[in-house]
Order: sequence, then structure tokens, then C-alpha cells
Amino acid sequence: MLEVLRVLSTSSEALHHAVIFLFNGAEENVLQASHGFITQHPWASLIRAFINLEAAGVGGKELVFQTGPENPWLVQAYVSAAKHPFASVVAQEVFQSGIIPSDTDFRIYRDFGNIPGIDLAFIENGYIYHTKYDTADRILTDSIQRAGDNILAVLKYLATSDMLATSSKYRHGNMVFFDVFGLFVIAYPSRVGSIINYMVVMAVVLYLGKKFLQPKHKTANYTKDFFCGLGITLISWFTSLVTVLIIAVFISLIGQSLSWYNHFYVSVCLYGTAAVAKIIFIHTLAKRFYFVNASGQYLGEVFFDVSLFVHCGFLIALTYRGLCSAFISAVWVAFPLLTKLCVHKGFKQ
Repeated sequence: MLEVLRVLSTSSEALHHAVIFLFNGAEENVLQASHGFITQHPWASLIRAFINLEAAGVGGKELVFQTGPENPWLVQAYVSAAKHPFASVVAQEVFQSGIIPSDTDFRIYRDFGNIPGIDLAFIENGYIYHTKYDTADRILTDSIQRAGDNILAVLKYLATSDMLATSSKYRHGNMVFFDVFGLFVIAYPSRVGSIINYMVVMAVVLYLGKKFLQPKHKTANYTKDFFCGLGITLISWFTSLVTVLIIAVFISLIGQSLSWYNHFYVSVCLYGTAAVAKIIFIHTLAKRFYFVNASGQYLGEVFFDVSLFVHCGFLIALTYRGLCSAFISAVWVAFPLLTKLCVHKGFKQ
């Protein structure tokens, strides 16, 4: 904030709107300082948008994990201005679901000031956050530089934007947004996302319907194997979940709970390997005792269709609930299906 303030104050570029730099304390005390400012300060009624700087760690990329509420123009501002974008509507919906026991000044400005904004946070090295090891020498200067580049660019964009003064005109609608490898952000209205999602669902219905509606002598075994494959897939997922939970309980009982936190790859090896091994084990048993005479090509076809069906179910459920995160299921369904249809001959071999 100090460096952005220095740059703006010495810049010859004129800003169309005033910028308030609010350095507030009492954040861990039920967000008292932000509440005091937004409910009592004479400037509070003049504010049209905010950028809230947060941390749940001391480095890495600063993540945009909340925007709005609604006000899609704020997402567009970040998309247009941020030099090193790192944003996801998934992070927003996970955080706002209450799964993560945390809160930020964003909620105070939103609920008591009725002001839209952007919430950014450092999330890497979270294992030293709120501990005695959270010292100044651990702050990564390249992370500060990266955050500064983004925040300064977005702030300049907002402070020279014509939309800010009349932001109430652009307040309606939610956005689906996600970055692609930190290179750029894809963002589109949620209503467009719903249309895309249901188009993907219709494509899967047509694809599977064509198979199920073939002459009965051709589909009798396929239909039976499809539903058996569906059962095997769900059983393998459930048993892998139980296996992971058993390992988690064991780790806790031996006093090593969260011991993997400062080395994320350890958790991937510990829980990921166990989950994959259990899934492979269940599928191996199914191939040995049920799909005895089935060819690998046929099994590949059946389980490809089962996977499409399951993820299509997730896509319908997420879209029906109005969750923007449904784009993940849409991608998970659309691209494999598109690939298969485009290279059908090669796929069969």
C-alpha cells in the first residue's frame, strides 16, 4: 500500500476519482476497525468500490478469491488491468460457502457499506501464518513486486474508469472467471455459462442416447455393462474416500496431524497415492471377476461413457444450484467428448 501510494502521489497522470488508503487495525477483533470506518467516517458514503488486501500466508501469487457481490464490471476491470492474473470463481464460492473458517474486511464493506469490491490474499506458506515464525524476513520480495504490479494497475484502471461514478448501473449479474496458467483470465456472465453448460449436457444426452437406442441385440450387453461400470466407478470412489479418511485418522492418532502442511507434495503422495491405488484395485477386481472376456478397447469405451455420465450429473447439479464453479465440470465433459468425436477412428484403434 505504501509503495502504491508513493507511485500514485509522484505520478503526473491525473486520476478521475479520489483514492482512500485505509490502514486499519483490530482486524482479528471481529473486524472492528473496518466496521468503525464504514459506519462512522464521513468519507464512507462517497466510496463506490474497494480493493481489500489480505493474507493467509506470506508469499506466492496473490489470489483473487472474492469479488462483488454481483457488479461484473469489477471482474472485467481486473481482467483488463492485472499484469499477472491469478483468479478463480471456485475460490470465491468455496470461501463464501463457509467451509473455510475465516473472514475478512470484505464482508464488512459489503454488508454494512453496501459497497462492491475485490478481495486479494497471499496464500502460500500458510503453515507459518499466525505463528511466531511469521517474521518480516520470510516475506518474499518477488511476491510483493508481483502483487504491487497487479494492484497498481487495477487501481489506476478503477481510478480512471467512467464506470466508477455510475457503478449502480452495472451492478447486476455474476461472472464466471478463471485464469489460464496465470497468462490471462477468461470471464463471461453466469447466464452465458448456464447456456454453455446445458449445451454440453445436451451433447452428452445425444451421444449416449444414440448408443442406448441402437437395436436391442446390439445394446443388451452394453446397457448391462454400462450400469455395472457405473456401480464400479461409484464404489471405487467411495472406498478410496474411506481409505483416505482411515489414513487421516491414523495420522491424527499418532500425533502427526497437519505434519504435511509445509510440504504439500507429501499430502499428495500420502493421500493421493492411497486413493489411486484403491481405485485401481477395485477396477482390477472388476476386470478379473466380471469383465473376464471383454477386450480392453470395449472396456475403454464403456468406462469413457460412464465417466461422461457421472461428470454430466455433477454439471447438471452445479448448474441447477446456480454455482459458477460448474465450468470445471463443463470442461471435464466437453473436451474429452469433443476429442473423441474428432478423432473417432484413431480413438477406436
